[in-house]
This record gives sequence, C-alpha cells and structure tokens, in this order.
Amino acid sequence: MGIIEAQTAIRRRLAALAPALPTAFEGVPFDAPTGMYQRLQFVISPPTDPVFSAGYHRENIQVQIFVADKLDVGTAGAITRAQVLRDWFYKGLTLTESGIRMHVLRTPQIAGATVAGDRVIVPVLIPLTVEIYDN
Repeated sequence: MGIIEAQTAIRRRLAALAPALPTAFEGVPFDAPTGMYQRLQFVISPPTDPVFSAGYHRENIQVQIFVADKLDVGTAGAITRAQVLRDWFYKGLTLTESGIRMHVLRTPQIAGATVAGDRVIVPVLIPLTVEIYDN
C-alpha cells in the first residue's frame, strides 16, 4: 500500500493546478498537442526503514513532470511553467490519500532544458516521501 495512493494524490493535485495543461499519464495513450503539454511519471526508489519494527517504512518516489513546448520558441514558456509546478508542489506540502500521508521534504528541482525531437523539455523533479504504517 502507498504507491497507488501517492500516484492518485499527485494526479489529483496536478489536475487542480490552473491554468491546466494537457497531461500525458503513464500507460495511457496520448496525442501530443501542437502547443505546450506536460508528461507525468513516477520513479519508485527503494523504501527507507528508519526503525527496526516491521510496522513502519517510507516509500521514496520521485515525481517527474516533463514540461514540453514547441521548439524554436525559446525556453521561457517551459521554464515559467516548470516554476509554477515547483511552487505548486512546494517543500513542506503534505498530501493525504485514503489515510496515507505523503510529504515533499525538499524543494523540487528544475533540471534545465533539453531538446527531444521537435520539443524543448524542462523536467521538474519532485521528491515525495510516503509514510506507511502496517498494523
């Protein structure tokens, strides 16, 4: 438990951000628009066991949101959207889904711009810690 709830909470929070952008989700067909869009994916790292007890651990998830914009328009638009995402998933944010708490404990990273195909891509990397209590 915990990974699905974390993904649901992140998707819900992202959907509440205005202005909304078309979003590509993992495992869901997506036709990229001609304008800006974002792609969401989750990288699940090994859990942390801060106590000896079998009843608690932390899931460590890196939430990756890739802002994709048209090539040849510069990077200002994509970096501006990346900053909006960083501010939306700010350090100190706590989300709850189905009784499971998760926290953004570090400031999200804007990883710089790169070119892929006909797009400029700006990744936003959000470290998410999910608290799991097994009884």
